[in-house]
Amino acid sequence: MPRGVWTLWDDVPEPTRTRLRRYYRILREEFDGLPTRAARAYAKTTAEIWLSTDSISTEAARLAGARQHGRGRKPNNQAVRLQVKRQSMELASLDQALAKLRTLVTKAPLHHIRRRA
Repeated sequence: MPRGVWTLWDDVPEPTRTRLRRYYRILREEFDGLPTRAARAYAKTTAEIWLSTDSISTEAARLAGARQHGRGRKPNNQAVRLQVKRQSMELASLDQALAKLRTLVTKAPLHHIRRRA
């Protein structure tokens, strides 16, 4: 594991910490090692958004399945719609976070930009 990843999310319980670190490693591979501190910090936030989105998507699928095929008390239609809406909002947040991370990684550092006289 790359240097610095072992100390991320030390205060988070184990199953969640492992998933967060896995998402961070995927982002690190995808964006060529995250060359700047700002990119690394934003990748940490993006990994947290990714975990949240994944959990909400799983819950939305579980609710929809329980509504359609469940026995006993089933979630009502409003609860399913609310969860699907929440899922779509989280997916939009994840897409925005990935786009911003992409711009952070591809943007030239400020000290390389020449001033015009």
